[in-house]
Amino acid sequence: MEIKHKFQVIYFVQYATMAILMTQIVPFLTEQGYDALERGWFLASYSITTILFQLVIGYYSDKSKRLKRISMLLMIFLVFFSISFYWLGKDHWLIHLLVLAIAGGLANTTATVLDNWVLSESSTSKRIASIKANGSLGWSMMSVCVPFFLFSNNYRWFSLPLLLFLLINYTFSRSIPEKNALPQKQGTATNSGVSLADILLLCKDRRFLVYTGLFFLLYLTIVANNTVVIDKLITMERGSEFVGLKWSIQSFCEIPAYLLLNRMIAKWKNERLILIAGIFLTLQFFVYWLASSPFLLLAASFLQFFSVPAFTIGSRIIISAITPPAVFSSGQLISISVYIGAASFLSPLAGGFLSQVLSLDTAIFIFGLLPFVAFLIYSSCQRTLSAI
Repeated sequence: MEIKHKFQVIYFVQYATMAILMTQIVPFLTEQGYDALERGWFLASYSITTILFQLVIGYYSDKSKRLKRISMLLMIFLVFFSISFYWLGKDHWLIHLLVLAIAGGLANTTATVLDNWVLSESSTSKRIASIKANGSLGWSMMSVCVPFFLFSNNYRWFSLPLLLFLLINYTFSRSIPEKNALPQKQGTATNSGVSLADILLLCKDRRFLVYTGLFFLLYLTIVANNTVVIDKLITMERGSEFVGLKWSIQSFCEIPAYLLLNRMIAKWKNERLILIAGIFLTLQFFVYWLASSPFLLLAASFLQFFSVPAFTIGSRIIISAITPPAVFSSGQLISISVYIGAASFLSPLAGGFLSQVLSLDTAIFIFGLLPFVAFLIYSSCQRTLSAI
């Protein structure tokens, strides 16, 4: 079996594993008797660990240059803490909180390390879009199938598919030959390791800072799609019945988008992908703002085809292209810790504040303007970036 196909299987089972955890956090916490405020603290907890894990594991990845082993190890820990989360309850709320914080942080970090592993392989680096499509397929299918594992409403049954996916992931990951070094850019010498000075130098790079800031603004809106927009959907008549359908629509739309992007990456500039994502995020939130029924809001969810996949692939490749080989993993993980970790923490808080002080529709409108602001920032910085 080709390495590409092995990675496709790994992505499918890894994202299916993440779906078992991430899509069932709120229902499980509610079933355990946690109130809305307590659930909010649980959800915010893994935004903090995401930032921490991205930084630490990114540095260690560049030090050890063993992305395969790190990816496999993270998957083992992810499954262990996910199972532990469903075996604990409110009687041990502090341990429960810590376990979810670790599991959620591992889920986000494991996905990034897997992306870096694919990008480090010469045979798969330019096929990452088609490979990631299998991740979206795994997430969407598991989101639909996960209720079938809830025998007698007992969430502990999730242990069975989680262990099965771990076994499949381990088997296929182990069969891929491990490379001792991360990709070297043409004309660079082999680097024996990474130092903190290398990372500090990267953090001072103007292109790195501008792009990370740009991605942060966009990701604030992406997160709001799963917070304030869901809140608006729930307030609509019979809207709560369509929450699961909204998740499924978004996941399924990403599959053909990733496959299409696999053909377009070589022809389009990565900056163009970011601009497309920003434009369609603004359009999508404008429709959300106008929506007066669940059906119009669900229709706007199909615009996910043009937004998140373009953003994900464009941002990953841009950071990969401007990051020195010595800090290849650190560059990705530092950037992602900011625009995913920080945005995932701040966006729900900002959305909740704006919704209470103003209104849900006003909050959605403001989040819809952020991609436009990001577009303006990119346009104003484009000359500076090209001159560097």
